[in-house]
Amino acid sequence: MMNNSGSDIMKITDKEIEVLLLTNFVEDEVSELPLYVKNILNGQYRDVLNSELYFNLIKLYNHDNFVKLIHNSIEKEVTMHTFWLCAGTASMLYFIKCNWTGPQSDEDIEWLKGQKESALTDLSLHDECNTNIKKPELLYFSKIIFSNKILQSTYKSCIWWLFRANLLHQFVLNESSGVIFDETEQLINKIIDLPLLKNIHCKTLFYIETAQFYSYYRRIQSLEKYLEFAQETAKLSFSLEGALGKRTKYQKEDKAQLYLKTNLKKDQFPFRRCQNLPKSLDLNDDIRLERIEFSESIKNIQLGAVEEAIVLTKYVQLLISQPRDKITDEEVKPYLTYVIESTRNWSLKMTALYYRCSMESVDKRAVERSMMQMEYLIYEFKNTKVPVAHRMDMFFASGLKPIWVLEQTWAHLMFNLGLVKSALDIFLKLQLWEEVIACYNRLELKHKAIEIIHQEISKKPTIQLWCVLGDATQDSNHYETAWKLSNEKSSRAQRDWGFFYFAKKNYKEAIPHLKLSVELNNIQENVWIRLGFAALQIEDWKLAATAYKHYCALEQSTFEAWNNLAKAYIKLGDKAKAWKTLQDAIKCNYDNWQIWDNLMIVSIDLGEFSEVIRCYHRILDLKNNHLDVQVLDILTHAILNNINDSDGNSAQRLLPKTLELFGRISFIIPNNFHIWKMYGQLTALKKTDIDDEKAAQYLQQAHRAAVSDPKWFQQEESIQDILQLCCELAEMYLHCTSNCEIKKKRTLLGSAKLSLQGVVKKVQDQKWNNEKLSIHLQKVEEYLNVVTNELEKIKLTN
Repeated sequence: MMNNSGSDIMKITDKEIEVLLLTNFVEDEVSELPLYVKNILNGQYRDVLNSELYFNLIKLYNHDNFVKLIHNSIEKEVTMHTFWLCAGTASMLYFIKCNWTGPQSDEDIEWLKGQKESALTDLSLHDECNTNIKKPELLYFSKIIFSNKILQSTYKSCIWWLFRANLLHQFVLNESSGVIFDETEQLINKIIDLPLLKNIHCKTLFYIETAQFYSYYRRIQSLEKYLEFAQETAKLSFSLEGALGKRTKYQKEDKAQLYLKTNLKKDQFPFRRCQNLPKSLDLNDDIRLERIEFSESIKNIQLGAVEEAIVLTKYVQLLISQPRDKITDEEVKPYLTYVIESTRNWSLKMTALYYRCSMESVDKRAVERSMMQMEYLIYEFKNTKVPVAHRMDMFFASGLKPIWVLEQTWAHLMFNLGLVKSALDIFLKLQLWEEVIACYNRLELKHKAIEIIHQEISKKPTIQLWCVLGDATQDSNHYETAWKLSNEKSSRAQRDWGFFYFAKKNYKEAIPHLKLSVELNNIQENVWIRLGFAALQIEDWKLAATAYKHYCALEQSTFEAWNNLAKAYIKLGDKAKAWKTLQDAIKCNYDNWQIWDNLMIVSIDLGEFSEVIRCYHRILDLKNNHLDVQVLDILTHAILNNINDSDGNSAQRLLPKTLELFGRISFIIPNNFHIWKMYGQLTALKKTDIDDEKAAQYLQQAHRAAVSDPKWFQQEESIQDILQLCCELAEMYLHCTSNCEIKKKRTLLGSAKLSLQGVVKKVQDQKWNNEKLSIHLQKVEEYLNVVTNELEKIKLTN
């Protein structure tokens, strides 16, 4: 693209127009831009919608089939395709201006105003749109245009604009929509192959916007993937570093503080610097400094708006992928601080300040600043100092929240600070009826909440109102009314109906409603997890497995869900799936010993002997004391008998690691005869003189531990175990003494004789009338005779 004078001016190409509209940015003055493109880049969206479109399409007004007429007009008027692209873009951006960036305008597009009810019906997707959206017909109109296949073939960027429209569509719904999610993923796959993405600026921008899309639905893996793509394309790297500094007014010594170190291996992407940016309000705290005072100045590369959007998205990714606590806040705050202090972009500054308000809402020393900052951001929405076009820069990559979300957050802050009446006024204005009920309950005016809901229903009954009334009155008939009002298509009505029974632990009654809700909308994490739990309670293992599987696909960081999914698989007899599921559970919570125990038990059943050893070590790390004789016995048996593991490898290759495990267990639990017996048996496998002696010692330890119980000879099972142990002990002593010096031989055999004599005498005294015990006793007596004879031979030789 060139900007020459006179006759040398080159006409801008359609592809360049597409890039300009997508990035909302033109570096140089381009006089050859079409007027409606210039108007869009200058934020004059109404001028576009009321110019040629008004004169050429006045016939659309009150037409019976609005959608069909638009598609027909696009397909017949090929020369008007550029204008249709601009009309769709202007309509969407005007919608954003009215609901996200401001300053809010009450001026309608007259010829389009008549489509408002059609727009709300179409956008609702059988549930309901947020009651606070302004001019939904603008989004509706833009989606019709961008979904036209003929226009998409002329201007490939329509697919990207439709992707953007879908995310806006999701924001205006009260429920997360599986339909929108699936459609948008398909659009993402198409956009990736567009020639537009050969432009590195566009490519980076698309990756950031895709990451923002996945952050809304909390798809952490996909979010991380596209965020990494954006970093790689932008040649941007950053890391947390430490530097000495102070954060309190009375701090005398500098201490290590975190900051974000950035590095850029190419020039910044071009961006527009905005004047009159939103201000960061001071903390005004008696103790804390306004910002960390580093002992030495921190030198960082200045980033552009695109790169700063990547940093801000990284903050979001870290925030939603980790449990919320003070340590997490300290680790993610430098990302936010960097954007707040550095950016010259309006949308990024607004979003970063919003996130800081959310973070500080739980900090008692900063919660007041949080509330005042949120009030300031709402005022900024109405402020006219910043041009509309500047507000729109980087909007789709910023994650900026709609105005009603800011107001809702502000009201929640007031509610938490005890300003209940002020919060109530905002909740009433935003028609957030659950919050209205909470306010009236706090004010001890519960009856008032029900009165207001009845009043609103008398004005205009909605699915939401009937569901809220059901919650408030605990009358299930109201959910049925909501269901019928939706023509039996509302996932919200079925969800709340199911939750009603679930809260009463009536799981059998809850399940049909929860199932129907997720059939209508399959990305409801809170419904899937309750459905799974309810199915577990009534022992419907197949349904439990299905529900938890869906939940884990949506929310991958809840170890309880993975654990319950594994339990369902075990009950269904599918231990292989249970094993894989427990591996995922461990990734979510590495420090929960019960999950490791479950994994160990499933591993032993599947012959995953190496994993059994790893699990047992980890349990000991976490508990410092754990005994599972059954698992250890199976592991020992596998090694003694050289059984193959699940991969077909010999179990005896694990002998060194197994001995290491037994060494650790025997140190922690020194008085268990089962442990010492197995330890001795395994040690004997090494078949060296030293190890044979160790094996004998371990078996002797087992004997001592066994007979230390004063009641061992009163129980058949323990007598049988000890008699078998005596046979192994005698055999090992005899083996050890076959080739050793006389003095040592006498000592070892003497020890064996004492051990065997004590056991034989105790068992004989009991006079058991048991054939099995008699056989075992007879064997021990035979070994005792052999040991005694060997000792006699030693005496004779001396």
